[in-house]
Amino acid sequence: MAIYRTDVAIIGGSFGGVAAAIALLERGHSVVLTEEFPWIGGQVTSQALCVLDDLDHPSGETVGISRRYAEFRNRTRQWYRSHHQLSSAGLAQIHLCAGNARCSHLTAEPNIAYRCLMDWLQPYLESGQLILITGIIPTAASREGKEVRSITCSSKDDSHILEAKFFLDGSDCGDTYPILQIPYRLGSDSKAQFGEPHAALNADSTAVQCFIYCAHVEFVPNENHTIAKPARYEYFRDKWKFFLQSPGSTRDEPGYMFKPRILSNGARIVPFWSYRCTVDAANFVNVTSRATINVACIDYNEAAFLENPDRSRVLAEARNLTLAYLYWLQTEAPRDEGGSGYPEIRPMPESTGTTDGIAQAPYVREGRRLVAHRTVLEQDLSVAVVPTARAVNFPDAVGLGGYAIDIHARADMSGTSIWEPARPYQIPLSAMLSPELENFAVAGKCIGVSQVANGAYRMHPSEWAIGEAAGELAAFCLATAQSPPLGGPHLLAFQRRLIEKQIPMYWFEDIPFTHPGFLAAQLLALTGLWPGEADHLRYDPERSIARHRHAFLKTMERLEALGIPINRFREACLNGHNARKYDVAHRLVCLLDEVGWPAV
Repeated sequence: MAIYRTDVAIIGGSFGGVAAAIALLERGHSVVLTEEFPWIGGQVTSQALCVLDDLDHPSGETVGISRRYAEFRNRTRQWYRSHHQLSSAGLAQIHLCAGNARCSHLTAEPNIAYRCLMDWLQPYLESGQLILITGIIPTAASREGKEVRSITCSSKDDSHILEAKFFLDGSDCGDTYPILQIPYRLGSDSKAQFGEPHAALNADSTAVQCFIYCAHVEFVPNENHTIAKPARYEYFRDKWKFFLQSPGSTRDEPGYMFKPRILSNGARIVPFWSYRCTVDAANFVNVTSRATINVACIDYNEAAFLENPDRSRVLAEARNLTLAYLYWLQTEAPRDEGGSGYPEIRPMPESTGTTDGIAQAPYVREGRRLVAHRTVLEQDLSVAVVPTARAVNFPDAVGLGGYAIDIHARADMSGTSIWEPARPYQIPLSAMLSPELENFAVAGKCIGVSQVANGAYRMHPSEWAIGEAAGELAAFCLATAQSPPLGGPHLLAFQRRLIEKQIPMYWFEDIPFTHPGFLAAQLLALTGLWPGEADHLRYDPERSIARHRHAFLKTMERLEALGIPINRFREACLNGHNARKYDVAHRLVCLLDEVGWPAV
């Protein structure tokens, strides 16, 4: 049994867990990071889904996301530029998307995403600042009141005791909650509990969103890579009613493999292969096309694996379902030109780190959900409920996200899938913290959200933002020797620290983290002193203050009511009405730094 003593222990190396580690390591803290599977990175690596779900995310390359998230994108793109010859189509892309996938700014093979993350962490591993232990799960914990003292992680052969000043749960399933004995929710919430329009009628801990095992494959023309027929193939094929699925297609009007389909209603359906294509041969010279297989028609929906005594069987069944679908694609799927089967589809074990090209880990849409200081609800972000351009404002925001509420069928089939448009939303710090603990936070998607709201918050960019904020939180608490800040000057100081690390927390679609006015825009909007307009996401930083006269005067009224001496400042800005908005905002922040920020 080994004992590790570090500043911070991160239990679970999910995409968010890795983001937390990077934030902490950049701040100079020692970190131990554990992971159940051989690869860290969760969604983008061991779960074989490095097709970042940015479809309804209003972000650009430097807007709506942080510097570190942008760096992950850039590191991954650079790998493809450095290791493959780009075609003219690839060279023409300012921001390379290797797979040209329908729903993503970035795609990559899972092994490449893993390599890029490990290259990023390598200097910290070599220096000893980071300790990485894989193949272990949390099995016990020691607490004293509201302080976590240690967490024990074990494998079949060994145990490791992790002692730290701060602990983060970076798992996909909230693995530490049971051993820490903190409250959490699992499965569906009742409609009566939160009043959500799309909640289930009754709460049911077994009604967890279905999960899936992704596969990673390539298309090799004129070759036959048909796998052995999986056990119970006909059972899976017939019960799940296999078809070529891409968004918008149905079993009556399925998609095509390599060409778009125009449905009877006139809608264009992207090809099956293009939906989650990770490498498009058109972007490269002498490279095969590759894709991740992840479609709802093979979601495993007979039972959840979480807290299921039959867990091993359920996971094995789900894996076999994916193998059956792969076999169907190779032998029975209708070919675009006529005939059946695509034996040219080759599973890529070298991409997944497994023997069969199926992911190491299941893609988990929903795990345990923390009973936090705040629970984010459908009403906080649904377009049908929120009339403004942004979701409900959270004063304790520490990051951003943006995706539709996307719920797949529950495991017990008690609910159908849900797709509800959502407003661009914030991540509240209060949803990442348990009232039971003071040196603990969530660094993954198992935060305090309802099952419905989880459908938006579970996507790649949101998970990274949660993890990054959690890492920064741990660093802040260690630097200030204080508990997590839930309000007041302490919270504002933490938020400012995040902004200075180029992490956005208030939605503006036109002022990137590289802009000189970024800090002022974020700070003034977060505090409510100079918020964004209700009907759009623009900041319009370059327009003159004369074009923002009404909003500027409202800000002056707020400050005057709070006792801030702004008369001279106001008159100077009104006289110099050609000053840019971001210049004026920056000058206002400097003034408030000098005279003191009001309590807001």
